[in-house]
Amino acid sequence: MKMDSLGMKIAFGATVAVVAVGAGFQKVGTMTLSPKGASEARLGYYPVPLPFVDAKPAQVKKEPTYRTKPKYGVIKIGNGPKSETVVAVDEPADADYKIYIDKNQNGDLTDDGDGAWNEKSTKSGTMYGVMDVTVHASYGTPSKETSSGEYTVGLYRFVREGLNNAFMFRQSARSGMVKVDGKEHKALLVENDADGLYNKSVASVEEARKSRPVWLLIDLKDDGKYSSGPIDVRAPFKLGEETLEAKISADGAKLDLAPTTKQALDLTPKQAERPALLAAGSPAPDFTADKWGGGSLKLSDYKGKVVILDFWATWCGPCQASMPHIESVYKLVKDKDVVVIGLCVFDERGAYEKWVPANQSKYTFQFGFDPAGRDNAKSIAGNLYKVSGIPTTYIIDKDGKVAASIVGYSEGDKRVEEALSKLGVSAN
Repeated sequence: MKMDSLGMKIAFGATVAVVAVGAGFQKVGTMTLSPKGASEARLGYYPVPLPFVDAKPAQVKKEPTYRTKPKYGVIKIGNGPKSETVVAVDEPADADYKIYIDKNQNGDLTDDGDGAWNEKSTKSGTMYGVMDVTVHASYGTPSKETSSGEYTVGLYRFVREGLNNAFMFRQSARSGMVKVDGKEHKALLVENDADGLYNKSVASVEEARKSRPVWLLIDLKDDGKYSSGPIDVRAPFKLGEETLEAKISADGAKLDLAPTTKQALDLTPKQAERPALLAAGSPAPDFTADKWGGGSLKLSDYKGKVVILDFWATWCGPCQASMPHIESVYKLVKDKDVVVIGLCVFDERGAYEKWVPANQSKYTFQFGFDPAGRDNAKSIAGNLYKVSGIPTTYIIDKDGKVAASIVGYSEGDKRVEEALSKLGVSAN
């Protein structure tokens, strides 16, 4: 990340810290735990497995009546004595799955809800979720809790033979204000292991590649886009002309930054590894894909119409979560010269050919498959549209030019509707 042109000096304000270049080590204030700070900032999706085993955790004292033999898992957030939240799953072959989460950590799995997943969708097998789960985060020692908070993860479960785990990803972050050249800006501190621990360090780039980053992001333009980019603070890093070292408490509540003579390690992915999406106003590249129902599908076939081009995959949980929203928008605008192309990318043809028949009753827009499959070098999404993460949605105007590009999805997201509105299409 090139930042030398900014000539920045950084200082943490009243809610975070005071660090001036050359001032030495400074103590900091508290960074606040934001329950969905990472997801609201649209920082991507880092799933980690939540394994299920037969052995019952010692914490479990009371259980519901299961329909089959249960399996158990543990969501562990933090390093303190109350960091473990027990999960039990009841997964009969002939009925809907249930998941019991001991959110109040009292050992009673019967008093935290009826165990129903928030959503079920059928695809290559079945998927439950994505479900937001807020659990207790505990910090300190095994015998003493020194701090705590409420931490949210996204949880989902694929039903596939031999797959004995769910997946979860972090949604929470720590937020505060930082001063850059005397002006305060919002900042986020984000861990990506879904364990609520922020005090991770690495000694080399090679070591860093074997684990996930801890990011500091600064909203330098005050537009909510964190234009500093994600700075991996697990090792000394460059900010402007200065090399800084971060000392972070396990819970992320305290962040110390100070100048250091240690060598900076550039752990931030290079821009070339994550190219910018096509800019608004640029021509949308034509492509040929396999049309569901037979034949070929070309973007140019839809010139004169507004196109919602949605890139997705059968293995992508957030893609499945966003698709009902795309369908609801389509129903409102399909008579207004608007079409939707749901293009399956970065995927196996076999999985796609199982998914679509299982879901056709729920979706009325046109599906297609990128014949490149998992060959990223030839991918329509990656090669032509510079997509490096999904779901990604392009809005293309009637002249075949990009009107907007949208990455990710969260509940209540209205960016598709807003982009259509700018083209004179109301989704009301």
